[in-house]
Amino acid sequence: MMLFIFRAMKNFPMLLILGCMFAIVNGVYAQPYPKDYFRSPMDITLKLAGNFGELRPDHFHAGIDITTSGQQGLAVRAAAEGYVSRIKISPWGYGKAIYVTHPNGYTTVYGHLSEYTGAIADWVEKQHYIAESFEIDLKLQPGELPVIKGQQIAKSGNSGSSGGPHLHFEIRDAKTEEALNPLLFGLPVQDNVAPTPVTLAVYAAGENAYVNGKSRVKKIALVKSGNKYVIQNAADSIVAFGDIGFGIEAYDKESIPHGKNGVYGITLKAGGKIVYSHSLDRISFEESRYINCFVDYEEHERTSKYFQLSFLAPNNELQVYDSVVNGGYLTHDDGKYHWYTYEITDAYGNKALVEFKVRALKKRPETVAKPNVIPFIQVMMWNAPNKFEEEQFTFEMPEKSVYRNTDFKWKATPATGNRLSPVISINDRFTPLHKACSLTIAMPPATATPDKLVVVREKENGALSSVGGTWNGKGVTTSVKVFGKYFVMRDTVRPTIRPHNFDAKGKTTTDFTLMNSIQFKIDDNLSGIKNYRGTIDGKWVLFEYDGKNDLLKYTFDEHVVKVEDKGSHVLELVVTDAVGNEARFTRVFTR
Repeated sequence: MMLFIFRAMKNFPMLLILGCMFAIVNGVYAQPYPKDYFRSPMDITLKLAGNFGELRPDHFHAGIDITTSGQQGLAVRAAAEGYVSRIKISPWGYGKAIYVTHPNGYTTVYGHLSEYTGAIADWVEKQHYIAESFEIDLKLQPGELPVIKGQQIAKSGNSGSSGGPHLHFEIRDAKTEEALNPLLFGLPVQDNVAPTPVTLAVYAAGENAYVNGKSRVKKIALVKSGNKYVIQNAADSIVAFGDIGFGIEAYDKESIPHGKNGVYGITLKAGGKIVYSHSLDRISFEESRYINCFVDYEEHERTSKYFQLSFLAPNNELQVYDSVVNGGYLTHDDGKYHWYTYEITDAYGNKALVEFKVRALKKRPETVAKPNVIPFIQVMMWNAPNKFEEEQFTFEMPEKSVYRNTDFKWKATPATGNRLSPVISINDRFTPLHKACSLTIAMPPATATPDKLVVVREKENGALSSVGGTWNGKGVTTSVKVFGKYFVMRDTVRPTIRPHNFDAKGKTTTDFTLMNSIQFKIDDNLSGIKNYRGTIDGKWVLFEYDGKNDLLKYTFDEHVVKVEDKGSHVLELVVTDAVGNEARFTRVFTR
């Protein structure tokens, strides 16, 4: 475990200056990966819509996304011999996914599938009907479903939270479950193109720090000059005083470009010596949310741009750092020029260089206004539990819920309309939370139908989303992972069930003789769909749920409506939301 000593500051954290600089080197994971063990999981040319470690909201991307050019149903093949060790199916996340464990200590994962094939498909269908559930998450033993290298195990698709047809492919350490960078295993991805640096960011760390007339951050466009990138305009020459941290916006492309992907490694050198370095070889899923202090979170919330920081917050336990000196902070107070170089690499060793200099001042200019710091009695401590109790609400935070000590700010505005409680605004969306926190909003003891109450978050665009809640006799308690506006509403509206393919040429039909499926659109106005159950003639049938499109689909099979069972059948669908409101649809149809 890397150890860092920090001095926590309320407005911007700064590492305690120790008198001498120290380095933290993480070489635990340095190891050669087999280059010829795994084959491509598809037969097509590999073009990446996303690569390993790519920066995503609240997480690092744990694999590579292989684009299928908008198509579904392409063959997905086992990357090596092994056995199916897990099948997970969900309307969200990876959708239909398959895990194959290999004898060399790795597990490959294939996500967003449209369907399974062969013996795997037969086994999965059987498990659906045993569990009477579309959602399953089952572990298998060696020998149950063995596979050989190159065997087709599924077809590509767009299931789960996929934003379009593609195959999500991972290689994991079978023992630790950590995700490994598949591009280090010799997969046939063509890449001789270096990453592209876009923008340099210079951060003033602390109340007395200064960068080009700013007391927080200066962003500077970069331009290519020969074989390196430099500051675009001379007017942007960097003048600084105090402790400074750097960040950079950059992206990577392959030789056959499909989009802007993430970079593999970043190294920052001061006067030719490494002061910061990270490389994305592997990522623990338990650590993935630390991305919110790996990047400039506020900048991403405001502009959707990702600036990767080359300095560390006190609560940063990521294990991707190779070397960090003094937490990545650099002192500028000697009146001299300081030269810096960024080296940005991809997984194939292609490298981009950024060179720039900083002129250090000997003292902070008096003409530069210091930030207006408003004193707060309450502070969220990063290394201790926090509890804030007010008349209208209680907010409890586990230890290490924030990345640095941060002022706790809140306000309450009166209830209006169908809001049953005051609107509680806790901090703002520009401050990230690392752990789930408990929020209780007080309500009168005599509140009617307390089992129908939910806490609702109001987003910046005015959209409302339920975050659940439980009545505790004094109010509604729920768990939240983002700061923002919250209040209590009552949900007494049942879900909506709409037949999707019962209409033929403008006329409602119940004759499904020529149709191969029954489809519904389902949705809920507030608390969200919790479960559903479809039956035909009283027997459970497999309705697959496509959550992103609100679509339920039952494809006629031999489990219930057999070929010889011609005639009338009774279909019933029951959909329930998170607070127990139930909608029911019944229809007699012929088949």
